[in-house]
Amino acid sequence: MKISSPYMPSRRRLLQWMALAPAAFPLLSRAEAYPSRPVRIILPYAAGGSTDVVTRLLAQKLGQSMGQQFIVDNKPGASGNIGLEQMIRSAADGYTLAVVPDSNMTINPHFFPDMRFDPIRDTSPVATLTTIGVGLVVNHAVPITTVEEFIAYSHRTPGGISYATPGTGTPHHLAAELLKQQTGANLTHVAYKGGAPAIQDVVAGHVPAGFVALAITTPHVESGKLRLIAVTQGQRASMFPSTPTIGETVQGFDVTSWMGLFAPAGTPVDVLERLNREITSALNEPDVKNLLAAQALEVITGSREALSERMETESARWEALIGSQNIKAQ
Repeated sequence: MKISSPYMPSRRRLLQWMALAPAAFPLLSRAEAYPSRPVRIILPYAAGGSTDVVTRLLAQKLGQSMGQQFIVDNKPGASGNIGLEQMIRSAADGYTLAVVPDSNMTINPHFFPDMRFDPIRDTSPVATLTTIGVGLVVNHAVPITTVEEFIAYSHRTPGGISYATPGTGTPHHLAAELLKQQTGANLTHVAYKGGAPAIQDVVAGHVPAGFVALAITTPHVESGKLRLIAVTQGQRASMFPSTPTIGETVQGFDVTSWMGLFAPAGTPVDVLERLNREITSALNEPDVKNLLAAQALEVITGSREALSERMETESARWEALIGSQNIKAQ
């Protein structure tokens, strides 16, 4: 005798529920399936720099936690625009990503009016990764030890102070221009093709000062050939805890350079959120934070929404500064 129960679904009802399940839980199903094949991370710069170090470490950690290979693909050229555009033109499925510094997202659009894409509109923020420490240094023979002295020295020196940077339109350059705008310091920019030649000329005394990456500054500061006056970011660098920020002297000054991970616009939100969670977990491991801090890279993970707001705010600030100071690409 077959007994029917009001709590036991019929075969027809069970089949209906099974058919509806994928539609009812599409985000869960897709998030659990991702990634089902290797993921490519485009790095629009040559191997060997700070962004390369962070990207390869991130790829290793994501591969371990997500069970798929994350492949780093260096695509340098056109100040990072070539590699970034290649990512933007890729399928919005989470299998092509890009690690880029803030300059690509918030500065380049105001220097390259012929860009064929909008880096904010055409990308999906995944996560902020780290800051990129930048410092104000002077040659050991220059009689300056503080930001106040640097500004005063620029006024009493005929022609002001020349300063070296890795290039026009870099965060290093704009940090100096912002200092110039906020304090009236008499500064003359000397642009180089990269941080290494810039710092070499400051060490040699060909240029008295420089705004350069802390990572390549350290050996010269430790040897006494350079003097680190201050850092441009909002907080003191863990690598140089006794060195003040420029903002401790110039109220409101904060140029915190950073790098982040991005995906093409339209990438599924659940994939972006999964990546954000995995990255936050990986980069906040003590050994990872210590390894990066030793290279003047401070971990600053956060929400995707915070990264989006950061880009909008900084893009507007740099657009205004570039216009008011009449800064042109070289």
